[in-house]
Amino acid sequence: MLLLWLVLAVAAGPYTMRLGEVARSGQELQLPADAESARVARLLNPTAQDEPLPLAVIWTPRADGEQITAGQQEAARQVTARLAGSAAAPVLAADGRALTAVIAAGPADLAAQLKVIRRAASEVGATSVDLAGPAAAQADLDAAFAQTDATLLAVTLAGVLLILLAVYRSVLMPLLVIASALVALAAACAALYVPARTGWLAIDGQTQGIVFVLVIGASTDYALLLAARHREELTQRPDPARAMAAACRATSPPVLASAATIACAMMTLAFSDLPAEQALGPAVAIAVACSAAVSLTFLPAVLLVCGRRTLRPSPTTETGQGGRRSRAGRAIECRPRRVWTGCLMLLAAGAACAPLLTQAGVPLHQALPAGSPSAAGQHVLARHFPAGTASPLIIVMPAADAPEARSRIARTTGVAATTMAPAPARSAGQVDVLATLAHAPDSAPARDTVAACARR
Repeated sequence: MLLLWLVLAVAAGPYTMRLGEVARSGQELQLPADAESARVARLLNPTAQDEPLPLAVIWTPRADGEQITAGQQEAARQVTARLAGSAAAPVLAADGRALTAVIAAGPADLAAQLKVIRRAASEVGATSVDLAGPAAAQADLDAAFAQTDATLLAVTLAGVLLILLAVYRSVLMPLLVIASALVALAAACAALYVPARTGWLAIDGQTQGIVFVLVIGASTDYALLLAARHREELTQRPDPARAMAAACRATSPPVLASAATIACAMMTLAFSDLPAEQALGPAVAIAVACSAAVSLTFLPAVLLVCGRRTLRPSPTTETGQGGRRSRAGRAIECRPRRVWTGCLMLLAAGAACAPLLTQAGVPLHQALPAGSPSAAGQHVLARHFPAGTASPLIIVMPAADAPEARSRIARTTGVAATTMAPAPARSAGQVDVLATLAHAPDSAPARDTVAACARR
């Protein structure tokens, strides 16, 4: 059994990192297919291919209070023409203290493209360059998720190791438990890789992080349960194999019940309207199944191979008549009604706080790491221009209604400007009106403005 799992672990190990290669991102994971914005996205991009993202390049004078000079405007115009051709031109802020040009970047090698764009924009003398908009935010998110997986795994393993060292007061047993958790993680990532690559499961970075933490935590819990029961059985059965067999028979029902409860509960997410949450349920169910399987097969085998030195039985301290756990067990046995009533009251108090939870979401600039370049760029953009400059609201409408509808939209509170996009090639009789919002596109005022435009 141990040899089988070691072979599987070696084969599945690389998929722990390769799972991130097939992780998906984008609007299609965050919105229901029948959402209005999702329908517009399919109209604008019927092939569903990755398209470039808008990027706002902002120039501000290095010295506070200075105005953009004519020479800087000409230099910015030349840089913009080199980066985006004649499709974009720098716009001077009303206060004269900033320039911005909205160009396209990505989707491939987005981070590298932004470095090239920033380097080219820095050719405008005596100015500071900031990048904002969807392209800059996506680059920061990609960088954050690339670091999050490794950091999350390291922090989780370090925390588990400290807890196990405190419980067992030895080094070997905690290492074996962590090895069991890593084998389960490799198995779970390998099991999720195929459905993620074929598109059956739309796994994103958030799902991957949740799977990492859940597998480590569940595997550790199951390992503690098995090890504790094995220690108890060793005090009654001198033969380690018989003691382990009895421990497995005793711990299999609670472990399997726990895994089944988690899996069934998470599978309810399959009824969610959001694609990312629909994938989270099956992903967690597969991961917890791998945790239970490894804990009930690999861990017993490795404990038997390593022998008694992995456990340090101390009946007096842990399980004997005077042990802390024995006293706690006797207290529960003597007053079971008080215990479950108290626990139920605590759970009810927690459930009563559920209505206090908000579903308003978190603005993107708050979700990004503190000091991220895109958040700083958005702050500079909003200080000199309408905050929605890089992310206009796109309104698809019949061409015959466009002049009157555009006029009504322009008068909507929160709309800074409107423009008519070039005639789309997808179908005749439709036009796209672009409305620049005065507020950041992911803010509550912007949502109110979108709702007001829909009523227009």
